[in-house]
Amino acid sequence: MPRAQLHNFIDVADHEILGGRAAHGLEHYVPFHFFAKNPFDGKVQKDNPLIDFVLISVHRNTASENGWRVIPRHPLANQKLELLEYAEGMKSIDWEMMNLRDYHNAESRSVCMAECLSPTTVPVNVFFKLFVSSEDVKQNVEMILRDHNVEIEVLVNQKMFIR
Repeated sequence: MPRAQLHNFIDVADHEILGGRAAHGLEHYVPFHFFAKNPFDGKVQKDNPLIDFVLISVHRNTASENGWRVIPRHPLANQKLELLEYAEGMKSIDWEMMNLRDYHNAESRSVCMAECLSPTTVPVNVFFKLFVSSEDVKQNVEMILRDHNVEIEVLVNQKMFIR
């Protein structure tokens, strides 16, 4: 669900960055990053060590078929914000630079923060898989899914998380 529609939730994102995103109307989109352990994930997990995180994945065709947009680098990078149609945005991402995952290199770090943005709430039935950091978290998530009659594969992959 876009941030603009959320109420009574704990927002783990940096409030200064949220202000910058709001200046561009990005609070009306649901952001997805292209890989786990990106700079955002790392900071949020370090700042919230007692919270168990769940990574939600969707197929790229979900994005391409539903009017999702792409920002090919950090939305608040010094360059002008590029909010592109899906196909154009995917072509605009510097995949070589992203694959470096060198967070000490400003360009690589910025590209690693590229986003795919849904203009609407993403319904649970289009989630592909959920990733969690441990068997305990998996059991908790599977219990919640069962309670809501939702079938989604939950996979443990510690390497997708910082702890």
